[in-house]
Amino acid sequence: MRNIYTYFILILLMTSLGACTKLDVKNINNPDTEHVVSSPEGLKALAGGLFNQWFQTEQHNLNSPGPSMWVMADWGTVTFANYGCVDLSAEPRIFLNNTPSYRYHRNIRNYWRNMYGIITSANDVLKGINSGIQIGTNGEDTEMVKGMAYFAQGLGNGYIGLVFDKGYPSDETTDYETLEASPYNQSIDMAIAQLEKAIDIFDNNSFTLPSEWMTRPFTNQDLSKIAHTFIARLMVYSARNTDQTDAIDWGTVLTHTQAGITEDFAIDGDGNGSNRQWMSWLKFYMARPSWGKVDMRVVHMLDPNQPANWPDAGLAALPNNGIIVSSDDRVATDFQYDSANNRPERGMYRWSTYRYARFDSYFQANFSAPVILMRKCENDLLKAEALVHLNRFPEAATVVNNGTRHTRGHLPDVSNNGIEIMNAIIYERTIELPLTGMGIEYFDMRRLGKLQDGSLLHFPIPAQQLEIMGLPFYTFGGVDPQYGVPNEDVSINGWYSAN
Repeated sequence: MRNIYTYFILILLMTSLGACTKLDVKNINNPDTEHVVSSPEGLKALAGGLFNQWFQTEQHNLNSPGPSMWVMADWGTVTFANYGCVDLSAEPRIFLNNTPSYRYHRNIRNYWRNMYGIITSANDVLKGINSGIQIGTNGEDTEMVKGMAYFAQGLGNGYIGLVFDKGYPSDETTDYETLEASPYNQSIDMAIAQLEKAIDIFDNNSFTLPSEWMTRPFTNQDLSKIAHTFIARLMVYSARNTDQTDAIDWGTVLTHTQAGITEDFAIDGDGNGSNRQWMSWLKFYMARPSWGKVDMRVVHMLDPNQPANWPDAGLAALPNNGIIVSSDDRVATDFQYDSANNRPERGMYRWSTYRYARFDSYFQANFSAPVILMRKCENDLLKAEALVHLNRFPEAATVVNNGTRHTRGHLPDVSNNGIEIMNAIIYERTIELPLTGMGIEYFDMRRLGKLQDGSLLHFPIPAQQLEIMGLPFYTFGGVDPQYGVPNEDVSINGWYSAN
């Protein structure tokens, strides 16, 4: 397809030149793409900026569908229209307006474009290395750069597969002139293979990343663990319904979690200055005081006496004025009572009595504190879920009981009953993981068949890109009208129906 070829060339030009400008490539004046990808310094600089490109796309809400996923999952709730949040959390659900003129089209368009920018940049790094370019003294940095390029390919293709119904999976050998759109699972499969290539390099070479690449001097062993957990994420989160969740190769998930992270994966925030590169707007906007709130569905999980939906009669109709009564100690550390609400004309079903307060120390440090991207408990809970699916209930119960359920929540141990363990896993994931990685809450609700009726199960290719490629517009979601195949593109029989 000539149009997709032209599109990828444009992406390549934008990202290659942009990355070099930000990274101050030595000995290159007015760099152009050909110079960058044909010099050791240019390739190293390009590779050094790849993770930051991914971070800014995944953690910056202006460039991602993260905020709309947050509210579609009924974990968070807002009364503000920014980022398409009010539209995609409407009750009953409405379909996504996938047209170039839609006010919030940029949130999916920019995400799509930026992820492919990461992929094409990583592809260029690998093309340069495969052409014989050696990086560093006697080529000592070549494998490090190559491993990070494979890692970035996997993140780019993987997150396209998590978010969109289709993609254009590519690597350094792809012929863009013949590339066609394919179902999301092909992007996931390619991403996993790329992350496995990265792991092979990480496991067989000793190095420490320059700290500016990921704010900390991660070693090859650190990166291997991170990549294993990312593979487990992709394998589990890419499921669109319960049948696909049951069909996951849980033995392989277990293997990756056993080799996964053993401590929280975080980078160092660099504040709120004009030159910031490592700030999470996603965490800030969704949890900031007087903006994001905790959906009553989650309040109900913490205290079953509280309703899962805001009552028509208002605050007075809530037990104990909506104050949670729970034996879970995290109610006091991670949540803050706040009964103030606004914009009733946008639906009082958006109202709540709590906000999420766990990131307050990050905000109070002016965003210079560590930014958590992946918690150890996420890896542990994926491991426990794999053990449940493999009918290894005592081992699964041990993982859950030794984890955050005990260390932070101080809740009673679960028994070896599979249903009880699975309920505890879902509960722990709901309470422990919000806003650590973009879309986790949404991906979980999606694969468990719990997204509210009419929620889209993935995003269509952005309209602006369809327009460039000469393809017709299409969309998903809604109740009446509804677009997409039920239980494959749009949620039915979820946790709640507003009809």
